[in-house]
Amino acid sequence: MKRNAVIAALTAVAVIGGGAAAVAVSSGDDAPATASPADRVSLVSGQETAAPADRDDDQDDDRDDDRDAKGEDDRDDRDDRRDDDKNDQDDRRDDKGASADPGNVTAAQAIAAALKHTSGTVLSADLDDDGDRRWEVEVATGGSTVHEIDVDSTTGKVVRTETDRDEDDAAAELKAVQGAKVSARDAAAAVDGAVTSVEFDDGRWEVEVGEADWTVPLDTPRASREG
Repeated sequence: MKRNAVIAALTAVAVIGGGAAAVAVSSGDDAPATASPADRVSLVSGQETAAPADRDDDQDDDRDDDRDAKGEDDRDDRDDRRDDDKNDQDDRRDDKGASADPGNVTAAQAIAAALKHTSGTVLSADLDDDGDRRWEVEVATGGSTVHEIDVDSTTGKVVRTETDRDEDDAAAELKAVQGAKVSARDAAAAVDGAVTSVEFDDGRWEVEVGEADWTVPLDTPRASREG
């Protein structure tokens, strides 16, 4: 009878503890159980009680991985957008001639300085990018005589002159430009941006602004971008 009471008590403890307890009972009615109630409760399977915690940890790890992956993707997207913005800005600077860095003196100012030094008709003006940063302005004074006048791109002063009396095609170019409504200076002023070159070619003015090429007709100062 007493053994039945013990077994009933152990069963109740096992039910309350949420699991099955391993119980050892002696064959005698008066023999006590081999484990105390507290010990018997502790015998309830640890795997059943630990499994929910393990699942919670796994779920937390999965959420952390998802957040890390999402954060990495967001950072990559932001980096890509910054690179695209920078490339767009570089392209706009190239179109405006920022990379050419003509100094303080514009093409129009260099042309004016050259004409002040030598009166004639300007056939071209190019920014020389060989380190000394000079404008090379070609001024035709008649026939095939052309004066190459170098203008400092920082000070606007004439620093060197050279005369060629047998310049090829100079006479034909001079004749076409002299009768034109648009001069080299007008063509340079017709294009928005830092002009690095303006020259007469194929019956029109060709103007460079950084990496962009423009054309200006001889009869009207209206610039058109090539390409």
